Amino acid sequence: MIVKPSQRLICQVIKRLNEIDIRDDELSFLLGKPNNYVFSFIIKPSDKNRFNEDQLDLLPFLLQFPFSKIIVNGTKDANIQLHHTKAIDEDGYKGFSHIIYSEKGEGTRIIWKKKNAPKGSTRKTNRPLLELLKTWIEQSYFDRQVNALEIFKRLKAESSIKFRVSDIESA
Repeated sequence: MIVKPSQRLICQVIKRLNEIDIRDDELSFLLGKPNNYVFSFIIKPSDKNRFNEDQLDLLPFLLQFPFSKIIVNGTKDANIQLHHTKAIDEDGYKGFSHIIYSEKGEGTRIIWKKKNAPKGSTRKTNRPLLELLKTWIEQSYFDRQVNALEIFKRLKAESSIKFRVSDIESA
């Protein structure tokens, strides 16, 4: 299997998500993929909802990180060859596992996984955020089609409410 995005890009994005405490599903939501994970293309490169190059322009804003740190100067343009790729669906975890082989034939297994939400759990509603969104409804903000990214940008610019991206989705 050959995947176009640079391994370096993927590693930088995952590292930055951890630093700013945004989960990959939250990033996916902001990119308009509420039911997919931004890195699902690693498991299913043919997935029509996969991350694509058009969305690269959004990463510096969403990650609060300059392009020069996402795509480091001198990073060679190349394909990543992933072998033995499989989804991880262990008790309480989901993710993926694959092997990358060096030019010398040495394999490195890459495993990425995260905990599933407990069955039957629900997200707690962020009340201040919900009230602000209700005010925006009264002000006719949602009379036109508005995506999650636009809501996120406006919240960041105009509000001091503390929230997670997933709070927007649940509210």
